[in-house]
Amino acid sequence: MSPTDVAAGKRHYLIAAEQLKENPGQWQAYESTGSCVILAGPGSGKTKTITVKLARMLNEDVRIPREIACITYNNHCAREIKKRVSELGLGESSRVFIGTLHSFCLRHIVLPFAHLTSLPKKYPIRVASTSEIEGLQQKAIDDILGNRRWDSSIDKYRREHLDRQDASWQEDDENASEVIQAYENYLDAEGLIDFDGMILIGLHLVENFSWIRRALAARFPILVVDEYQDLGHALDRIVQSLCFKAGMRLLAVGDPDQSIYGFTGAEPSLLMKLADRTDVETIRLRLNYRCGSVIIEASEIALGERRNFKSGVSHPGEVFFHEKPDGIESQADFICEELIPEAIQRRSGRVLGDVAVLYIDKNDGNIIASAVARQGWPFVRIDGNNPYQASPVTYWLEDCAAWCAGGWRTGATRLSELLHRWLSFNESLRSEKERRLSQVVLVKFLLANRDAKIALNKWLNIFLDNGLGVCLEREPRLRDDKEKVERLVQISSQNGPVNRLLWRAGRFSGTFESYDASFCERSRIRRRYYIWVGGGPDAILQ
Repeated sequence: MSPTDVAAGKRHYLIAAEQLKENPGQWQAYESTGSCVILAGPGSGKTKTITVKLARMLNEDVRIPREIACITYNNHCAREIKKRVSELGLGESSRVFIGTLHSFCLRHIVLPFAHLTSLPKKYPIRVASTSEIEGLQQKAIDDILGNRRWDSSIDKYRREHLDRQDASWQEDDENASEVIQAYENYLDAEGLIDFDGMILIGLHLVENFSWIRRALAARFPILVVDEYQDLGHALDRIVQSLCFKAGMRLLAVGDPDQSIYGFTGAEPSLLMKLADRTDVETIRLRLNYRCGSVIIEASEIALGERRNFKSGVSHPGEVFFHEKPDGIESQADFICEELIPEAIQRRSGRVLGDVAVLYIDKNDGNIIASAVARQGWPFVRIDGNNPYQASPVTYWLEDCAAWCAGGWRTGATRLSELLHRWLSFNESLRSEKERRLSQVVLVKFLLANRDAKIALNKWLNIFLDNGLGVCLEREPRLRDDKEKVERLVQISSQNGPVNRLLWRAGRFSGTFESYDASFCERSRIRRRYYIWVGGGPDAILQ
């Protein structure tokens, strides 16, 4: 990051910091100088707090060439924080890692250090694609249990049982342990690593090699963790090793009341144990900028405990209950035929793009998506059955499309940020000449395809022929992204302008957005009208 960038960043974050003074909790977090845990209730402005704080620490506490690592729950969260950091004038700073725990472990622990230890792996380690993972999982199941399918309970067992030498590894569920061991053996035989494996190996390395901890602390003197309550036992142990053994300064943010990922191995109590440490400052954000007092009161009744949250908005809000005992199909019809039209009419200027539907899983999503399609409404679906799977590369493609479709003229999408992320994908290019040439190829493609009327499929295929395809083939970390891009090419083969990518990114007003519950909880969409479908077969909460 150039001195000019740093100066601009200072101006922006200092202006933003002035607004934090109005909230005592936010200001206390901003002023903290040591390890800190922020317990942030819903709508409390925690993302603003941590991004402004991150900008301050980068400018005032971490000197070049040292960096800050910011670990998020998923790619959606990482994208939001990157956007907020960019708005503070820091752009795509090379001195800040913002990404998932999987990505951090792979890029900064496993790939640089695993081959220097006695870890019995085939090198170079390659990232398994989704199809490879599913195939090897089923092969392991077939070997051990016969006619069954891999399910989330096996994933949870793997994430919770981190010590393979402990007796509980086999005693708690012998079948699960044998299936997992068979699956991991298959991965090792192919020289592959999956997403959970990135974390498990990363944990093994930081816990067992003090020199790796010291190297990481030298590079990243500060570790920021968002949504701590959802990241599970492995993350907590990595934090214990890096922050309380190696000396990294910690900024952790979360809310145990908002954890909905127990089925994946999340353990909210770990956040509270962290907050109880005497060497960590604990700060609570109680002001809710999203919900009225009626909504807050209803949430505390549902929770069964008082949290003393206070509303920061003037409207008290409303809660409506509709009993629909005939199941998800009738609920979906009721949503489309009555609730959504009523919601749009209730407030002037409200459009379909202001509406989100939360549901339990992808199976309910199929039914709701069919009901929406019958209305003829455009919608965005984000769950396991979404034909367009999000990934760092597809997110980046959205931004490239935005640039080609007019962002180059308006400045809404910055070419410098596209180039920075492009280089981060091309990790195997070591020489300055190779990296420069790859940037030239990208710029030539973008300049030659600044036309929002180009069919999406054509635009993608031209891109694949001009650098993108070579990158996806060459880079071992992008093997799963490669499958997702191929899927995107496949589903766009009918027709559609480049703007379809912008539509997927939520940049078009007038779109109906259909999300599963997990995404809505993580994305913290602001100023949306929510419809929750759940609570048994007969409940709709509007």
